[in-house]
Amino acid sequence: MKFFIYGGLILLSLVLQSTVFALLPFLKASPDLIVVLVCLFSLLNGPVFGAKFGFVAGLALDLLVGEMIGLNAITKGVIGISVGFLCKRFYKENYFIPFITVMLATVFDQFLYLLGMLVFGLHVPWMVAINQVILPLSIYNGIISILIYLRIYELNKGISS
Repeated sequence: MKFFIYGGLILLSLVLQSTVFALLPFLKASPDLIVVLVCLFSLLNGPVFGAKFGFVAGLALDLLVGEMIGLNAITKGVIGISVGFLCKRFYKENYFIPFITVMLATVFDQFLYLLGMLVFGLHVPWMVAINQVILPLSIYNGIISILIYLRIYELNKGISS
């Protein structure tokens, strides 16, 4: 049952990200709901779950986008592990922690993705990427994390019980 709930959330996020939120950019950036979900579930469930969830969600995103298949799977898996290690150190009911975590994880995810693009031979101007994508995206993702964190927290408690 857990598999279907998590899979449904990934699918719903991908649909919303590629349709509704693509039409509502913030400073020319659309949110990365997959990073938000990976961060929140990793923060609540730990690094092992975060790695698995991040890899699967990233692979689903790669398959939807169809570019550099596997790169999002790797970056989201790394984000899941990294954020998951924080879960034992912070009070999960604090709204500030998910907000800051999602913002920092978004920046880290985007830098990993840019490095991956360099490995694939694609060169992107770093300052343009930082100013026009990474910073607005981290703010947008942080705001979304505040709006959905309580629901994800309650859903996670329900799934874990």
